[in-house]
Amino acid sequence: MSTSTTAVRPRRTQAERRAESERRLLDAAAALVVERGIEGTSLAEIGRVAGYSHGLVHHRFGSKEALVERLNTEAVRLFTSRTVTAVGSTRGLAALRIVADTYLDLVQAPDPLGRVHLVVWTEAVSRASERRSSRVTWDRYFRSAFAQLIRDAAADGSVRDDVDPDAMATVVVGLLRGVALQLMMDPETATTRTRSAVLDHLTRMLAA
Repeated sequence: MSTSTTAVRPRRTQAERRAESERRLLDAAAALVVERGIEGTSLAEIGRVAGYSHGLVHHRFGSKEALVERLNTEAVRLFTSRTVTAVGSTRGLAALRIVADTYLDLVQAPDPLGRVHLVVWTEAVSRASERRSSRVTWDRYFRSAFAQLIRDAAADGSVRDDVDPDAMATVVVGLLRGVALQLMMDPETATTRTRSAVLDHLTRMLAA
């Protein structure tokens, strides 16, 4: 005679349940914002798609603006994590090319979180809202990171020493964002040739 036992899964802690619900809400919010825009997305719809109540979204984030800011924070964290891993010990112009390629890769990836920042940016430009000041702050930070990459590359001789890092950072961000918006608008343009063209253009603009 044999006996069978059923493994009992340990009960999840409150912290684990909270982390799961927050992740599901953020995933739902990212997908809806990318599909419909910020104004076209309601907290109620985010809760429904995530499988939770409207009230839980309010409880976790307080307001749509707070949720949008959290989404942007998560997008920055994703970009930073991916670029640090991709760049590794690479330096100079090669590192700048990797960062640019990673940016475009995230825009084309299945996870909508990689495209959230573009939707937030376009809506901040088109609307006189409280979002604009936070976008300006983020843009300045983003450009400063590219400017530092250009300075580092100039220091090791892979970028021309007559390049103005701050001015060129604005050009680089403009190039990447402009291409990224086109890829979102018309995904059929997302070919390996497009990515190669962007990276080759960066090299021609900067290489020593």
